[in-house]
Formats: sequence, structure tokens, C-alpha cells
Amino acid sequence: MTRTPWDPDVLGVLMAPFTGTELPDWMGDALQDGLASVILFGHNTPDAATAGRLAREIHARAEHCVVAVDEEGGDVTRLHAATGSSLPTAWALGEADDIELTREVGKALGDLLAACDLDLDLAPVLDVSTDPANPVIGTRAFGDDPDRVANHAKAFATGLMEAGLGTCAKHFPGHGATAADSHTALPLIDLDAKQFEREHLAPWRIAPWLDSVMTAHVLVPAFGAGPASISPWSRPLLGRAVGGTFQGLVITDALDMAAVAEDPGYGEAAVRAIEAGADLLCLGTSLRRDDEQMLHEAHEALLEAVDSGRLPRGTLRERAARTRDRLHSLRTRRRFVPAPDLEDALDRAEQLGAPAASRAVRARQAHLELGPALVVDLRVRAQHASGARAQQLVRALRERGVEAVEPDGPDQVHRAAPLLALTRLPRSDVEEGRRLAELLLRRPDMIVVHTGVPDAAPDHRRLVLAHGGGRTMMRAAVDLLLRGESR
Repeated sequence: MTRTPWDPDVLGVLMAPFTGTELPDWMGDALQDGLASVILFGHNTPDAATAGRLAREIHARAEHCVVAVDEEGGDVTRLHAATGSSLPTAWALGEADDIELTREVGKALGDLLAACDLDLDLAPVLDVSTDPANPVIGTRAFGDDPDRVANHAKAFATGLMEAGLGTCAKHFPGHGATAADSHTALPLIDLDAKQFEREHLAPWRIAPWLDSVMTAHVLVPAFGAGPASISPWSRPLLGRAVGGTFQGLVITDALDMAAVAEDPGYGEAAVRAIEAGADLLCLGTSLRRDDEQMLHEAHEALLEAVDSGRLPRGTLRERAARTRDRLHSLRTRRRFVPAPDLEDALDRAEQLGAPAASRAVRARQAHLELGPALVVDLRVRAQHASGARAQQLVRALRERGVEAVEPDGPDQVHRAAPLLALTRLPRSDVEEGRRLAELLLRRPDMIVVHTGVPDAAPDHRRLVLAHGGGRTMMRAAVDLLLRGESR
């Protein structure tokens, strides 16, 4: 099939993915013709060394191109996609409530990304997680208090920038009060303007200190019609929230997410995002779509809007020029801040992550002895933001000498061995709640290891609040169980 030649003005507003751990030929052509940014996901980066190789290859093809990654640490990790992150969740950092520790964790993550020659981290999260039923934010947030979120997000971003990384606060104007996941549906936040501003817009006062802001696929009728990411009300709202002082980039959340890809559709969403004032369109992950086709579809939609007169060529050209100018600043920062050795950066993250996680984990009446143990994962609802992840509790138990196994069915949940059950949304996810209730009837003595926010935890006498389900949080939870401490 004959493709339309790449248009440099269109490429100048696109952040594109590709599939796998090798840079495809078509991506090389787009880079040479002016693609502004490439985003890496977990399927690109099974380990940090692979991420570094890919980033250096992209920069060799197009020195101007900014390589971005959606790396938050904790449960949302790309560089530790195969093993789980060595760093704690944002919620754990908020729980410890040590601003200097949060900055150090941000710096450690930034050093790791810099060692991989990455330029822009799509972090920190500025959402205020006020709805315990929220299936997509949860422990990715620094807390449920807007001041705590703002203070820790700014500290985390400071650490990233000290390492030479670009930063992107997300998800404007706030995704923390939703009970729906924008990966699969369009969330509605039906709060009045004053309450939303007080509880969710307040942390965005730190946006002028950051390099970019990511807009969310959320409906907030109090401010206007349509999803924030593709509607004209969101950019003026951002300006008002920061007193007109934000000069950074506005980046959309992934346009392949069902919240906008189903209606108005992927290509139309790209056009509307530019009309709404976005500078850079994150096209999303190619795991469910053809990578080359994704870029061409967005490119063709924007080019058709220009050709029809709907989108003035001058507007697009100015937007592309502004975006390239800001991205050039990020590339310059990254090149002029020395990057550590990769192994040193990995070691530093491990050394910092473990004690940070241990300061946050809480437990009551939960003690475990060395020996056999059963682990049942009751979590049903997919965590689309983090992607598929191996269950980390069994691995952490085995590392500490516990003979942990996952039973094949309820008949194996016997009383001969201690039982641990993993939960995340047992109060709002009907299936998870049902499975928990049934298991408690059989084993009221079991220990519940809760990986979600504390307000979503079940009311059970033997409970561990792990504040996340990643590797370092599970290790901290196991260490606390083996010590038998309640705190």
C-alpha cells in the first residue's frame, strides 16, 4: 500500500511507540523525517540494558528525538518489567512522609533513566486518590490529601531533574476521584467546581516547576463538555490553576485508550487534541494495535485536517516548532548532566528502595514463621496502567526462606499451612469481594496482604497494608510478617 510521505509539521507533534526490542526500519525513516518523540513501554524494555541500547540507537538515528518512558517506580515500571521495581510506590513515600526521602528516590530513578540515555519521564503523578474504588490510580498517588501530593510530587520531580531528566505531571485536571479506568471506559467526575478545585486541582500549582503536563481522558462537567485531553476547556483551566505561568508542554494521555479511541475514535481524537491546545500526542502502546499503522493513522488524520482547512497549517507549524524547542531543551539538559554507570544506578535504587518501603508497610496481628505457606491471589481486575506483572509475594516469601506455593484450587486451602491472601479492591470489585468472603469462611485465620490504598482494605483482624504489589513492597511486607511486628 502506498503511504503518504511524512509531513514534518505533523511528526513534530507526535510521540510514537513501536513493538519489541529492536528498532524497526519504518521507525528509522520516521525519525529521520522529524518524529518528535518515541515512547518505550515494558515490552520494549525487559531490562535496563535493553532500554539503554534502544535509546542510544534512536538518538543515533535522530539526535533531536526525545525518548520518553512511563516509569513511576512501584507498580508502574517499565525498566523492571520482568522483575518488578526496586523502588517503592508513591503512596508508600507519602505514607513515610519524608520529603527528602522522596527527593532521593526521584533522584535514584532519574539516575537510572539517565544511565539508559532516556530523556523524559512521564512522572510524577499529581492525582489525589480520594476514591478507594479507583482501579487505575490507587497507590500510584502520593496520597489522598492535596498538600501532601503536591509536596511529594514536587520533591520527586526535583530528584528527577537533578539527574537531568524531563518531568511530566499527570493526569490533569485530576484522575483520583474516578471509579472507572480510562483504559477501558470514559470516567466521569461529577463534583462541583469548588470541591474539585479544592481536592484535585490544588496540587497543580506546582506545574510551573515541571517540564510538561499530561492531560487525562476524564469528563468533568463542572468545567466543560468532553474529555479533558481533547476538549478546549482544559488548557485554559490549567492556565488559571497556575496563574498563567505554565510554559511547559501539554502532552495527551495515550490516545489508544478506550476512553477516546472508541468515541470519537483514534484519528479524530488526535485532531481534537491539537485543536484543544495539546503540544504532543502520546499515541499509546502498540501491544493491541499495529505499531506502524498507529503512527500513519494519526499522521493521516492530522494531515487531512490541514488539507481540509479544519486545522490551519500555520497553527500546526507553530505548535510543532514550539514543541521541538521545548524538547530540544530537554535533550540539552540530558546531555549536559553526567549520567552514572548503569550498574551503579541499579545498585543505588536497590539500596534506597528497600528501607524506604520498610518505613511505609503496616501490619496488625500478622506473624509468619519460616516453613510452608499458601498464597492465594484474589485480585481480579486488571491493572492496565502497570501492565501484566508476575505475582511478587510468592517470590518474596521464597527469597526469605518460606516454602510458599499457590494452590490450584479451594480444595487445597487446608489448615496445615498458614494462608496469605492478596487483595486490592475487595470492597468495590464484586468478584474479588466474593472470593475473599468465601475464603474467610474456610480460613478465618488467614493473613490478608492488601496491595491497594488503605481505605480499600477489608476489615480483617490479620492485615498487612503493603501500599502496592511490586517487588520492593512485597519484600518489605514479608520482612514485617517474619518479625511479627504490629505497626
